[in-house]
Amino acid sequence: MMTRYLMVLAWLLSIGWSQSLVFKDVADNQLLNFVHDHGGTGEKYYMETMGSGVCLFDYDKDGDLDAYFLQGAPLPGWNKKIILENKLYRNDGKKWTDVTEKAGVGDNNYGIGCACADYDNDGDTDLYVTNYGPDVFYHNNGDGTFTDVTLDVGIDNPHWASSAAFFDSDNDGWLDLYVTNYVDFSIENNPWCVGPVQVPKNGSLFIRSYCDPDYFEGVEDMFYHNDGQGNFSDWSVRSGINKARGKGLGVVPGDIDNDGDMDIYVANDKVMNLLFINDGLGHFTEKALFTGVGFNENGRAEAGMGVDFGDVNRDGWLDLFVTNFSGETNTLYLNEKNGFLVDATSRTGLGHPSINLLGFGTKFVDLDLDGWLDIFVVNGHVIDNITLFNQDYQHAQEKQIFINQGNGTFLDQTKSIGGDLLKPAVGRGAAFGDIDNDGDIDIAISNNNGKADLLLNEGKPKGHWIGFQLEGKTCNREGIGSKLKIITDSGVQVAWVNPAASYLASNDPRVLFGLGPDEMVTTLEVQWPGFGKDLFENLTCNSYYRIVQGGSLSIISY
Repeated sequence: MMTRYLMVLAWLLSIGWSQSLVFKDVADNQLLNFVHDHGGTGEKYYMETMGSGVCLFDYDKDGDLDAYFLQGAPLPGWNKKIILENKLYRNDGKKWTDVTEKAGVGDNNYGIGCACADYDNDGDTDLYVTNYGPDVFYHNNGDGTFTDVTLDVGIDNPHWASSAAFFDSDNDGWLDLYVTNYVDFSIENNPWCVGPVQVPKNGSLFIRSYCDPDYFEGVEDMFYHNDGQGNFSDWSVRSGINKARGKGLGVVPGDIDNDGDMDIYVANDKVMNLLFINDGLGHFTEKALFTGVGFNENGRAEAGMGVDFGDVNRDGWLDLFVTNFSGETNTLYLNEKNGFLVDATSRTGLGHPSINLLGFGTKFVDLDLDGWLDIFVVNGHVIDNITLFNQDYQHAQEKQIFINQGNGTFLDQTKSIGGDLLKPAVGRGAAFGDIDNDGDIDIAISNNNGKADLLLNEGKPKGHWIGFQLEGKTCNREGIGSKLKIITDSGVQVAWVNPAASYLASNDPRVLFGLGPDEMVTTLEVQWPGFGKDLFENLTCNSYYRIVQGGSLSIISY
């Protein structure tokens, strides 16, 4: 085994691995012309800072990922002669077509985030939209159109919602919905806040800036249980999640204790993060403090935004990554496999590079296909005039890529990769997926008050890869929550089907493994959520496979 590891390491070094990565923003070239507008007028309304999200999902079942971007809304005093609404773009292969009107999903509330999944198991992916204002639930009709069924299915969230996630809390075959709510803020009661330093200007000693989250009270999240009949019930009290209140921005489900059910992690803004441990029946106990993930290693609450689970050290257990505010580091928690996670940010090399940046959208992704999960982070400050107060910080910021070295450390390769990663933007929501179906991960990014980015991974050479799209029969149709374990000559990898992660986003539901030099998966084991296993052997690389619960496997031709 050691000999094999050394051979792989030598191979990676010989090809100059990180240098092969190239990310190109093709939004303009491919006519993806979305421009976000936060609706601001200079009054510093708090929601202007949060930006909006983006979802990647195949709404029309043609085999490629389409993109849904959330939009702001006019705030008092706004007088631009444009219409602000969410936008759905159909992927037509190197060209994107605005199908918003035809699809019927042009919600013009103040859009925040979205979540995508097949909640009714009819074979079509549905869409949930979070707003500052009433949320919207769109049912996919299967003909390229959607119907607003929000009130019909029992959804009525009265709060300012941020991220949301579909998952099956009790393994009954139907996807439930967790909605993360932020703070109690109203346009009618917009406080006057100043920056952290007095700056003389126009005879005044103070310059107005956006308020700190400390000015506002947090509100409880919402949890809706799917009854399998097309309806949701508010289980916020029954499930126990109402016992903890935060200021939630990011949410991700994941089986953090490896007991076969999905737990929930919530990244909060300047208050303790939350970890809800599932008893398998949809009842949760909040245990962030006692598992080590409520605060950082210094016992401090951080301003958490983006979040993801992933097995970064290939030990079969989910680890956790959270993006945080400038002046804080992003935080990596490693799973100790004993009910406790430890803050490993500093010793893994992830601390110092993130100090002066403010992270939002993020994901564990194997960008270089070497079999080890890397980290992608989208950055951008929340205070538009931050340089008046601190010249170490910028409003528009570069993206970041941290390459997993396979030895317990990460290396910031942003500058060496360069290109469009370095283009400053006020990054917010980021959705990850194989947009061009070529076997590597691309990124759609929503920039606050600016043009969207569509970053395609165009680097060569690459390692081998294998991808899977699941179809459940007795479990939920998209197999969300399924655990996949592959064995190759280089060892074992595990991953879970989970499109919910990042910040205000939903991602490609397919699972993509990098294989490095390995050309064969000798064994694939699929553990379906609550409903048994399927086993497959000797799968060739560089292909996507469709797996139907019960043992059916076939190559997907795109």
